[in-house]
Amino acid sequence: MIVLDASVILKWIFRDEDGEEKAKLYRESHVSGKEIIAVPDLLFFEIANVLATKTRLSQKDATEAFSLLWHFDFELFNFGLEEFLHAIVLSRRHKITLYDASYIELAQRLKCRFVTADRKFHEKIRSLGGVLLL
Repeated sequence: MIVLDASVILKWIFRDEDGEEKAKLYRESHVSGKEIIAVPDLLFFEIANVLATKTRLSQKDATEAFSLLWHFDFELFNFGLEEFLHAIVLSRRHKITLYDASYIELAQRLKCRFVTADRKFHEKIRSLGGVLLL
């Protein structure tokens, strides 16, 4: 099992980005059944926001891309009080958003690796262990 954040999964949609090929290896590993991808339910809000506000994709292409991601067989996790409290601590300690901290919290709970494509974010959290930069 592995936790991927939106910065990695968005590379499955957008072409000609750094790390696109590595990101697609995670996708193929998941589709083939070799790797389970775990995500917080927040992932879909982040993906939808990018597709709605930060892309040149047509509305049709954006909604089709979201629909395709929606149907991936991710292990989807909702946070309870304890997870939110730990995410708040991580956020404050590492000076990161709560959204980013939620991915770390999930990976720590599941005792698995976490992958991000966001270099600035990775710099802030690389000391945690189990955190990989795409």
